[in-house]
Amino acid sequence: MFNRRFPHSLPSLLMLIIGLGLANVALAEPCDPEESGWELASLYRAGAVVFYDGQWFQARQISEGKEPGISFDWKELDGVPECDAEQKAKQDPVEETSNDQAGDTTTTGGSNPSICQTPEQWRFAWEYTEGNLVTHGGMVWEASRKTSGDMPGMNEPPRWREVEDHCSLKKKLDLETQ
Repeated sequence: MFNRRFPHSLPSLLMLIIGLGLANVALAEPCDPEESGWELASLYRAGAVVFYDGQWFQARQISEGKEPGISFDWKELDGVPECDAEQKAKQDPVEETSNDQAGDTTTTGGSNPSICQTPEQWRFAWEYTEGNLVTHGGMVWEASRKTSGDMPGMNEPPRWREVEDHCSLKKKLDLETQ
């Protein structure tokens, strides 16, 4: 009876449902570990997912140089995330422009003083000498003397001093306010 009154409705409805199902499959597919590998020098947006050391991680906030699985900036995921168009846009490393760094001469070293580099993440097992820079707790720290295992920000013994005006902090603040 339904087919007599609406002969084209059922096939059209089925084609629409199948078409929508295929469209969803094309939009959201599992992320590829090869394309989503974590890179030390990349700056990742909040929500970006990376594959590192056999595990998937998602950035909790803007992250650069902070190793997944060690830093709080990354959340370990239970399975392979879906990579739709929105996620793929987050996967692209944030592009740096010359305007972000123009005229800033505070660096972590190197031959070109106009390029700002974010210091490495502080690590408990590493040894640092006076003048070494690290990031820890969203801040940049400079070793005031030789140290190993002394966490930046701890008062006793005072082995680190905060670098409040480091160029990487300014760059991060600019990205967060965009």
